[in-house]
Amino acid sequence: MTLEEPFVTVQVRDDRLSIVGVVDDFTSLTLTPRFNAVGAYVLSIAADSPKAAMLIPGNGLVIRRGSTVLMSGPIREPNWESGDGGTGKLTVNGVDDMALLAGTTCWPNPTAAASSQTDPVYKISGVAAETAMRSLVNLNIGPGAHSARKITNLTLATDGGNGPSITKQLTQFDSLLTVLQDIAKTAGLGFRIVQVGGYLQFQVYEPADLSGTAKFSFGLGNLADASYSVTAPTCTKAIVVAGGNTSARVVTVVTRADPAFPGPWIEQFVDKTDVDSAGVDAASQAAQAADEALTAGAAQGSLSMTPTDTPLLQFGRDYSVGDQVSCQVRDGFITDVIREVSISFDAQSGYVAKATVGSTDATDNKDAIARQYAYIRAIFNRLRRLETRKPS
Repeated sequence: MTLEEPFVTVQVRDDRLSIVGVVDDFTSLTLTPRFNAVGAYVLSIAADSPKAAMLIPGNGLVIRRGSTVLMSGPIREPNWESGDGGTGKLTVNGVDDMALLAGTTCWPNPTAAASSQTDPVYKISGVAAETAMRSLVNLNIGPGAHSARKITNLTLATDGGNGPSITKQLTQFDSLLTVLQDIAKTAGLGFRIVQVGGYLQFQVYEPADLSGTAKFSFGLGNLADASYSVTAPTCTKAIVVAGGNTSARVVTVVTRADPAFPGPWIEQFVDKTDVDSAGVDAASQAAQAADEALTAGAAQGSLSMTPTDTPLLQFGRDYSVGDQVSCQVRDGFITDVIREVSISFDAQSGYVAKATVGSTDATDNKDAIARQYAYIRAIFNRLRRLETRKPS
């Protein structure tokens, strides 16, 4: 649905994050914020616009709706194409500032130079999930990083100590984004990097449960379409092997059966042979590794919905990525997470936002919520009962 008040402001920043201008004559804009992942944007403008000269690599965009920053990030790819007798159209592609995390690895000794990376692993021991996430960013690219890796304009929001205590050992040079995603998934947290003033800020937050107030249904006119599917589990028994190199091999077996899929278990080997099995936290690391494998391999209920903004319920004002909302599936409502939002703005249709609730990316189906799967399973059970009734 088109909204009467777009509230979209596109600011241009330079490589020092200073705002150098505003693009108010673009012909179209599409941006896709994603929950705990790298978002993207595409902006088109007449090539002969005076503002087009600002849209160069090295600069970036800060895109706001009212006072809310929907996305900030660098310009990556400017593209020009000719027009009918005119100077043509300039289209710039960019990513949000979460790309900093995707382009960073976790060093075994983050504060040391590359030539001094002699530690075999980096270990997180018994700290809150948010604290661990902040520490990883701080030591690898933040204020506490080695001078050669430090991003000088990156700051960290205050540590709220959210999430459970975790004990985790990282593989050498793991992707920082992937490690943060793994921690956030099990802890139920969100994270992002966004421009605040003249700095970039890494933020960890607890997504809001708006399921009681943010409701999407066909009857309310704010749900365009919906579909669901169920996939069988790929792991119901985790075989975690620790040690075996410099310490004794210890095997831990954790089973998590799924009553909806009776039958033989599905074993999965979890390699933790780099963990010292004699260490005081070996059992905690094995338990966490088993939990991650069983969670990733659980049966999935993949729900794809396309809610649409209305004057009463709007993205960026009433809900955001990561928040839990209620969506209609057949004759009931389920609660799930806003995974991403596709926002477009042009002169013809104005501002339009469509949110994806649940996971639709085949590479990301493991993010489906357990109660979502349970609800879909209940639907199937009702259908089976209907099919077994004899006609009157």
